[in-house]
Amino acid sequence: MRWDDLRAAREALRTSSAGIDMTFARQLLDREHMAAVARGESKHVARAASGRGHNPVLMLALVMAVLGASVGVLYSLGAPEEVTLASAEGSADQAAAVPVTFYEPSSMRSGEALRDWASPAWDSADLVPVEAKMVTDSDGEIVLVQSLLAGLDAIVVTEQRGTLVDDLAERFDSAEVNGFTVFLVGDNPRQIVWQCGEIVISATCDCAADTLEAVAAAFPSHDPAGVLDRVVDGVERIAEAVTGN
Repeated sequence: MRWDDLRAAREALRTSSAGIDMTFARQLLDREHMAAVARGESKHVARAASGRGHNPVLMLALVMAVLGASVGVLYSLGAPEEVTLASAEGSADQAAAVPVTFYEPSSMRSGEALRDWASPAWDSADLVPVEAKMVTDSDGEIVLVQSLLAGLDAIVVTEQRGTLVDDLAERFDSAEVNGFTVFLVGDNPRQIVWQCGEIVISATCDCAADTLEAVAAAFPSHDPAGVLDRVVDGVERIAEAVTGN
């Protein structure tokens, strides 16, 4: 502000019809002259004379704080939606829904078409793919429905993105399978649910509990997405909101 005031004064003197000598004004606006004067002043006065100073540590702390807040917001936006138990229990009903996309057994085995979803290890598991389809639930969310054969038992496996929020351990029997916990949430038909990374999987059939646990064991165990993945998801959600796609 002081520099702008001096510049304005210089322009006023330059345009004055009185023909005032500009030597003193030029000295006032000469940075080297100002710096030489400032060397004899206190630190506070010298900073004001030589222009506005910045504390690099303070500036770095401010930048880091802004970045940290931004990453925190993006991380929160990238968090998966909550999947209630009621939604997971009802996911098997989606098997009768009209599919958005249909996949044949060969597409299910290749893994390319469903690479963003959890798939069993077809080569090592005693499972036979029948069909798969994408459907929409009552909330408009995409649900993957897979029909499999485990021996002579027909299995319906559904997958939806999100995180189970219910405290299932206190309400249902559970078992450790392939490093993760599965919960027996139904007996007629028998149904288990479990968390696979950021996907909630449900398996349903009229069969023994051991059969369903063997189906669950055929699926990989995934850890939740890391900070970077969450931040990227947050950016994508903002982009979708802005573009409307």
